[in-house]
Amino acid sequence: MAVTQYIPVYAARFQPILPKGEVKAFLVPVQWWAYDNDRLDGRGEPRLRKANIRAKGVDAAQAKKLVAREWGGQATIGTPVEVT
Repeated sequence: MAVTQYIPVYAARFQPILPKGEVKAFLVPVQWWAYDNDRLDGRGEPRLRKANIRAKGVDAAQAKKLVAREWGGQATIGTPVEVT
């Protein structure tokens, strides 16, 4: 029996400024390591967390760049997929 994993979707903070064309929506996957219990230095086991970021851009490269501006230092950024 397969267990489905819930992957949350968050909105990107940054939007394209003065876009040169039609703005489309993309889902950009990100993943990062986080501890279960990080309060008072009582760290539990590290777990790989995943999320999809809904970003807007003229193309996939611009959407990925806007997500990297926000998540670049904390997460690994995947390949954007256009939302139809």
